[in-house]
Amino acid sequence: MKKSTLYAGFVFLLMLAMVVTGCSQTTETSTTKPEENTATDPKKEEAKKEPVTIIITNGKGEISKQWEQAAKDFSAANPEVTIEAYSNVVGDSLSAYEKLSTSGKVVTLAMFEPGSLLSKNNGVGIDLSGEKWAGETADIAKDATGTAVGFPFAIEGYGIVYNKAVVEKAVGGAFDPYSINTRDKLIELFDKVKASGVEFPVAYQTEPWSVGNHYGSLFLNQGGDPGATLASLNNGELKLKDNATWNGLLDTMDVLASEKYNKFGKRPLGKLYDEAHRLVGSGESAFLFNGNWAYDSLKALPESDFGFIPVPVDNDASNVMNTKLSAGPAQVLVVNKAATPAQQDAAKRFLNWIVYEAAGQDFLVTKSQVVPAFKNIALSVTNPLGKAVGAAVKEGKTMPFSTNYINAGDYMEKIGPEVQKYIDKKVTRDQLAKTYEDYHATLKK
Repeated sequence: MKKSTLYAGFVFLLMLAMVVTGCSQTTETSTTKPEENTATDPKKEEAKKEPVTIIITNGKGEISKQWEQAAKDFSAANPEVTIEAYSNVVGDSLSAYEKLSTSGKVVTLAMFEPGSLLSKNNGVGIDLSGEKWAGETADIAKDATGTAVGFPFAIEGYGIVYNKAVVEKAVGGAFDPYSINTRDKLIELFDKVKASGVEFPVAYQTEPWSVGNHYGSLFLNQGGDPGATLASLNNGELKLKDNATWNGLLDTMDVLASEKYNKFGKRPLGKLYDEAHRLVGSGESAFLFNGNWAYDSLKALPESDFGFIPVPVDNDASNVMNTKLSAGPAQVLVVNKAATPAQQDAAKRFLNWIVYEAAGQDFLVTKSQVVPAFKNIALSVTNPLGKAVGAAVKEGKTMPFSTNYINAGDYMEKIGPEVQKYIDKKVTRDQLAKTYEDYHATLKK
């Protein structure tokens, strides 16, 4: 009886051990399975990334609020990435990137003008040619070594902005801006607008960046190859005093700045930007020289419409420069070589977010009203000037963005003030030509 009881107890303990062991095995399997899934689930893997902080700078001060919101939206979707977002101050010649770098901080993702990649910002960026979005655009900017470093953030264009309502009233119906393909036709249009009751058709703002960087570089597009024109100027072969295109653009500038047509003709220099845009936006004037980035400055009524007329350089209607807007990637984003690999990776993810995520596309096109450089983005800007540039790009009515071929900072600081003196009749055209040539002689290779 005792043996039986002992044996039964032994069997019971053995069975109990097996049950416990079985339960232990079942629990281990259920906890291992989620761990295996985590390794193959991209979203969960993403959540395991180490925290990283990056600094991003925006060169377009007019979208500073949108830029800051984009940083917040990206970080909300990628909580391991903390973004410090900075923007240039409109009109400040010292960029946010320069200020931060001077203070010892490393900017992970910086927005530059493409031309600076050939000079002061050459060598800053890593090679981005292998990124997925590179297949969506033909506008990646290269540095002086030929390395594809610049993510094309914004396609922009410039020319003579016009108020459609004012012009259509003056011409008595629909107006085709590309029909103004000579200087004489532009003058005829100005006269029609004057005859319709607008005393001063033009509000010509003359800030150094406008008359220097943009208007003052248009001549580089002659011959269809700005790079070749620039090389010829640098080498001293191109003499501006005798160059028909350079002189032709100044002839057109003389018309724009004249007392007959220009609201500011008697005092053409000063802080005229805001007032010029108010005048054209309200219809008190009809024309100014600027780019699609200036739409918000027009402060026009929502139903107002605007467009671009190419800047005519002569009276030859067959000259392609008279029929095209200067347009291209005006700002590019560069991933800094000095950033850590983790920071560079976060910056690359931010670029992909802009191109491929709905929130990123919305930030770029809808909220910032930037004409996208990527063929996969179906969204279109709604502001009239952006639409005009986008249409010109699609219709092949653009020539290169000439500002991308110069050092924009130099043209603003060294060329712009001399162009202002020319407008104010303080220097002659020959003296202005010498200013250009002396500057470009310093760039001779």
